[in-house]
Amino acid sequence: MHMTSDAHLHPVDGIMPERYPDLTGLKHSLSCTSTRDQWVPLMEWGGETVKSFGIHPWYCDGWDSETESALLDILREDKGAQVGEIGLDSKRGSVTEQMPVFRRQLEIASELGRIASIHDIGCEKEVLDSIRMWGKGCRGIVLHSYSSDSYVKPFTEAGCMFSINPRILSRSEIRLKRLLSSIPLDRLLLESDAPFTAKGFEGMGAFTGRVASLLGMEPSELEVVVDDNLGRLLHE
Repeated sequence: MHMTSDAHLHPVDGIMPERYPDLTGLKHSLSCTSTRDQWVPLMEWGGETVKSFGIHPWYCDGWDSETESALLDILREDKGAQVGEIGLDSKRGSVTEQMPVFRRQLEIASELGRIASIHDIGCEKEVLDSIRMWGKGCRGIVLHSYSSDSYVKPFTEAGCMFSINPRILSRSEIRLKRLLSSIPLDRLLLESDAPFTAKGFEGMGAFTGRVASLLGMEPSELEVVVDDNLGRLLHE
């Protein structure tokens, strides 16, 4: 029996079952939004998932006092709602403009004791400093599509979990093994980012099997590890 899990997906963007064959078999999953207009559709989405609400750094111009109030209303009404996808991206837009939006959403997650799902492209130091300053009260922090082995130790010390995306399989095996070996097994998560999946994605079972081979583990063993990690994070 497979126990696949998915630490990051976007169901309201339209996931095609034929491109994600084991979607309905997920034991645990964490869903995110990118813009405010996705919040109500995610609230109304009937799938079994833990739901996160936030403003993605690409769309930080959609953040204002009214949006902040709306996010707080959702989180106060639904104690099971989390915060995401939030973060910083040095390759698209202005980090200077993204930072106050990221900071406030991270503060909200911390103030309310929620999980924060964080997007980070080329801003590891800024994200780490932000977590240390404004994220101490978060129930958990998931670093989405994580890829930087040089920052694993400080992020681990800050209490983060590391979610690995199939897009990373385009790296050399040496680099992949270095990254995966640097991440403590009890902090490792796997994700699809569906519907924005990597070319050749065949489901979380297949991806878990590939990662397991790189770690020298049986696929069934890794399935249990990552599912336990995500389940503990979502339901502790």
